[in-house]
Amino acid sequence: MLWDVRALMKPVLSVVDMIPDVHRTPAAALLRRTVLEGRPLNVRLSPEDKDLAFHEATVNLTSPIGARLLLGLYKGGHLKLKKPPRKSLPTLEAYAATEPEFRAKVTALLEAEDARRARLSEIMADPASARPDELTPRLIDRVLSRAFGHHASSEMEIAGLLCHRDILADPEAADPSGRQEPRVICWWTDAEGNRQGDRP
Repeated sequence: MLWDVRALMKPVLSVVDMIPDVHRTPAAALLRRTVLEGRPLNVRLSPEDKDLAFHEATVNLTSPIGARLLLGLYKGGHLKLKKPPRKSLPTLEAYAATEPEFRAKVTALLEAEDARRARLSEIMADPASARPDELTPRLIDRVLSRAFGHHASSEMEIAGLLCHRDILADPEAADPSGRQEPRVICWWTDAEGNRQGDRP
């Protein structure tokens, strides 16, 4: 999952906490089971929606999709509560209501990522087609790796500018045996004659 999509989501327990008097851990576990197995709500989610409704990470994440499922579990009496249920859950309901907006943002991010990858493929196939504003050390490294291999110092014109990759010994990157791991720096000189990119 894209980091930008993750940034749109909330920690599962923070969404569970929108339900007053709920037993948090069992509620989070039941949401996970509902997403993965469809029970007890008898729902079927696409693989993409499953990841958006309950994304397992160091801190598990959910979204308005998960909030909608939590509402269903609450209204269906499936959640363990410390007190009798309330008639409404305004905070959780408001968050669940943002699902269309959330989906639109996710779609826009995925489309932008697809466009970025397509553009990268174009540049890899024809480095001269790149624009100077698209140059980054990572792009230069990828283009030069394709042209010359991964472990070679090299230079090549990309976006009409001469771009360089240098392989430097890095004493701070020595492994336990004392062998130095090389450091890769990629840089270019812009149209004004200024060096851009990595520094030695």
